[in-house]
Amino acid sequence: MAVLLTAEQMRHTKASNAFQIQHTEKVENKYTIKEASVAADTLKLRKQEEIESLKVFLKDYDMTSITTNELKKVGSRLYNSGLIDGEAFHNFISGLGAFDANGQQAETDVKYNAIALFDEKLEDYLSFIESHPDVKRSQGIPEYIQGMVSANHAINALAYFINSSRSDLSIEERA
Repeated sequence: MAVLLTAEQMRHTKASNAFQIQHTEKVENKYTIKEASVAADTLKLRKQEEIESLKVFLKDYDMTSITTNELKKVGSRLYNSGLIDGEAFHNFISGLGAFDANGQQAETDVKYNAIALFDEKLEDYLSFIESHPDVKRSQGIPEYIQGMVSANHAINALAYFINSSRSDLSIEERA
C-alpha cells in the first residue's frame, strides 16, 4: 500500500510519492505497435538474430505487470545494446518515481502497467508544459520530452514482441 505524503511532510523529507497511474488497464495508446517491421524499426533491430535474442530475453516479462527492478533490467539491456538513448533509459530506471525519506528509490518491487505509466507521465508532462510556456524554453526540456516519447515507443515495441503470437517472428532484411 502506497502512503501519500502531505505538502507539510514533503517539506521535511527527501521522500516523494509514486506516480499515480489513472488507467491501470490501458494497454493501447497512440504508440501501440501492430506490425513486426514497425517494432523492429522502432528499436533499430536489423537482423533476425537480434530479434530472437530480444524475444528470449523478454520471455519472463510483461510490460503490463512489471516492477521497477525488472524495468531497470529491461532498460539496461536496451541501453547497453544501443537500442535506446540515455533519456529514454532514464524513464525505464525511474519507474514509478517513488523515493523514501532518505532519498532512496522506493516501491521497486511493486507491479504496475509500464505502458500506462509511460503514456500518462508523458501526457501529464506535456500538459504541464502547455500551462507553463516559460518552462518549455528551459535548457534540456526538448531532450527530456523526446526521451519520454522514445521510452513510449520502446515500451510498446517490447510489448509487441512479448505478445507476438508467432515464435518465428521475422523482419524483411534490406540490402
